Formats: sequence, C-alpha cells, structure tokens
Amino acid sequence: MIAIVSSTVAPSMLPSHDGPRTTLSPEVRLEQTRGTVASLVALGAKEIVISDNSPGDWLRERAAVLAPARVLHLNQPPIRNKGIGELWLLLGALDALRDDQPILKISGRYRVGAATELSLREGDDVAAKVQGEGPSAEISTRCYLVRNKKVAVGLWERSLDELYAERSRIVGPRSLLRIIRNSLNPLGDDFHYADPNSLSVEQASMRAIRRLGLRLRPVANLDVEGTLGSWTNPLVRE
Repeated sequence: MIAIVSSTVAPSMLPSHDGPRTTLSPEVRLEQTRGTVASLVALGAKEIVISDNSPGDWLRERAAVLAPARVLHLNQPPIRNKGIGELWLLLGALDALRDDQPILKISGRYRVGAATELSLREGDDVAAKVQGEGPSAEISTRCYLVRNKKVAVGLWERSLDELYAERSRIVGPRSLLRIIRNSLNPLGDDFHYADPNSLSVEQASMRAIRRLGLRLRPVANLDVEGTLGSWTNPLVRE
C-alpha cells in the first residue's frame, strides 16, 4: 500500500480571500504531520508521499524530519476552494505513485489508527466512509482507499469535473435564467469559474464514483483523528 498525504505544512503568511489562513504555527503543523507519517508507518504503508504546496523554503529546510516520507514541493497559486486545491495537489503527485499498489489518501495532519475499517475486497475500487443518501450523499475525503493509480486518477479528475461543472447545470428556474442571461451576455458574467464556490469535494467525489461506475465499499469507522484547519482548530474524529 502507498499512502499519499495532501499537505500545507507552512501556509503563506498573506491573508486568504476571507481572512487569516490558519492560527496554527508551522512548527505545530509540522509536528502534526510527523504524527501523520508515524501513523501510516504503523499501518504498514510501504511508501509515503507528501504532496505539499507550502511556499518558500521553510518546509524544504525541515523536510528531512518527515522521513521515511518523501516530500514533493509543489508550486500552487492560492485557491479559495480547498477541495479543488487538494485535488490538484493529488494529481500533481501522480509521477510519484506506482501503478500496481492500493493507494491510501489522507489529508494532512490527520492520523489513522489500527482500528480503521478501510480495506478492499475482491472487485472493490474504493473504500470510504459514506454520509447521507441519494443525490446528496458524500464520502469523507479525510481518508479513503482506492484500488490502484488508475482508479485514483479517474476519481480525482472526475471529482474536479464535478466541481467545475456544477455552476453550468440547471437545477431550477433561477439557474436556467442565469445560464441564458450569461450566454447572451458573456461580458456580464462575473462568476469565478477558475476557482468556483461550488459543491463540496465530498459530494463531488461521491458523484464521481457513481458516474464512473466504481464499486464502493462503505465503512463505518475510519479511526482517523486530527485538528481541522480553521480559526478554532477543533479536534475531529471519524
């Protein structure tokens, strides 16, 4: 099994679109990422790839403390939609992933425990925690398991398609009128299509699984915990 970690250990000191990016120092975030790596080693990951978009040299100068993980330093412009930013981080790490191994995806600074139910049976493509039902169902994207690189690529690319396409879909009279108006007067369309305020990445991922016809194994317990990156930094357990 290969593990890939989507990560921003040392966020930019500049404010984001809606205020400070984090109240956690880079030192705290680095220590939490070391915990992520330790949990993956204990789980039996053969390789660990950290795909990180921290600007500058702060993490580059300290990346050795994350061994045995391999840190990929990716340059990424500021993206307001965190789901889109994460998916581009994952796709940017494809060259570091082998074709023939299951891939465990985990969000940065979370830890996965030995009691996790993430495993694949014969014929399964994805194992994930499912929340909700019907069209609004979603998977937890904090941690999930996919069969191989081919499945991962399809899932990540299709999830991006769902996030970018949401604004162009007709879901009622207001969206129909907006699409007609913007088609007739494209210069008046001020929507930010490159970084949309779209549906959640969790819902987009479930839609992608369904549209691709992937076989999903739902699990109840991820045994994952970590600090949510927000202004209040609550502890999250799943």
